[in-house]
Amino acid sequence: MKHVLTEAYVYTKKKTSIDPSKPGNFRRILVNDDAFNVYVEALTETLPKEDQPGFRLLAENTRTALMENSMYAINPYETLSLPILRVFYPRLIAKEGVTVSPMDKPDVIKPFLKATFTKSNSTTKYDAPVTDQDISKGVGVPASSTLTVPSETNILTNVLGLNAGDAHLQRDFVITEVSDSTGSVQVNIQPAVEGHFSAQVSLPGGDDVISGKVDYLNGVVDISSVNGIAQTVTYSVTVSLEENKINPRAEFSMDKVRLYAVDRQISTSWTINMEQDMRALFDINIQAELVTIIGQQLATDIDREIINSLVQACTRLTSADHKDTFDLEPPTGWAWGRKYWHENVIPKLDKLSAQVYTDTNIGAANFILANPLDAIVLESLNGFAYTGTASDGGDVGYRTATVVGGKWKVFTSPIVPQGKMVLVYKPDTEMKAIYIYAPYVPAVLHPYPLGATPSLSILSRYATALIRANGIALLNIVDTA
Repeated sequence: MKHVLTEAYVYTKKKTSIDPSKPGNFRRILVNDDAFNVYVEALTETLPKEDQPGFRLLAENTRTALMENSMYAINPYETLSLPILRVFYPRLIAKEGVTVSPMDKPDVIKPFLKATFTKSNSTTKYDAPVTDQDISKGVGVPASSTLTVPSETNILTNVLGLNAGDAHLQRDFVITEVSDSTGSVQVNIQPAVEGHFSAQVSLPGGDDVISGKVDYLNGVVDISSVNGIAQTVTYSVTVSLEENKINPRAEFSMDKVRLYAVDRQISTSWTINMEQDMRALFDINIQAELVTIIGQQLATDIDREIINSLVQACTRLTSADHKDTFDLEPPTGWAWGRKYWHENVIPKLDKLSAQVYTDTNIGAANFILANPLDAIVLESLNGFAYTGTASDGGDVGYRTATVVGGKWKVFTSPIVPQGKMVLVYKPDTEMKAIYIYAPYVPAVLHPYPLGATPSLSILSRYATALIRANGIALLNIVDTA
């Protein structure tokens, strides 16, 4: 972090002739748009590209907070506000696994579009997405509907309660079964384009010929038989939506999720003597060390809150299909050892991911959170590969990896409860969000130097919200050995 700060100070001074490490100059940076953008650009340069837009917005929020709290002068320790944000933000697991939507005010309303569908000739409403039945097709007769032979029946009026002014029959009329007094046979009799049909059928009571006509416009079916053996026919048909009078309808509304910024705060104090001695004896910048340590702890605490919320949401608000268990110990009789047994975790992860897709109709789970002690089951897989770390420093924070060619992005961190492997779908747009982390002022300093004992408090303000619990699944890891 010291290297990042030094480079940012040098770059900004070179571009603007203002040294942001000086308290007086730092205020000049804040009030000058061009100088502030250069300073933020210097801090952002070593961040991953996907983190840079969010960091810039949060830096602007921090700038606003500093200007509001410091009308006349910037306290020397407030110059650390943006550097601590630079430490804090990249270390958040939350921003990798859930939707990040920075707030520009401490109390905001986020809209989420909601759709409900009403089927043809019905008043029942279905929340989108509907996966268990056909919404857009016209109303049809029950699959077991029958007609007496001979008969003339108005299907629109007598069966569906409609009339020719509302709709007419589609040309998908088909007779699927013919019965006599002793039994039935399966058939597939489809009328010609103009509606006429005629077919010979071999019934248990003898051969017969079924004939008739379908009046698609008025919904009337006229049916008879030549030998009088056939008694009933089973048929299916749907109505046309051409008239636009009984079309299925979609109604849209906005679910308004209100987000309130909550506070987290850590205070610390030290002596000027200690600061001087650490610099003189060990060349340690105690301010930079405080920034690093406290920034890490704030990120860790927020991550723990969000991860626990994901686990609790899946435990309490989802069906049993979103939860499963994998035993690290092979079953009795397994002769290939633990390493090959661990490959069987993939079908369970596949099933849970598919369940997320089934219940959300948005996408399969693509993000896994795992404790290092549980990640051993993934590390033994042939398709597992670490991709480095997601935080500066390498040893602190969490490790990233992929499983099965990138199907799942894995984050391994001690913050995740042992025995709980969390699967989450992370969408590409905010409207499809599963869980939202909304930082307001991620990290700002409130210094109160008192004589020879300076002290400061570091404050983080943010909001969280669960949007779709069905976007989460949970694999419990046990070891009966």
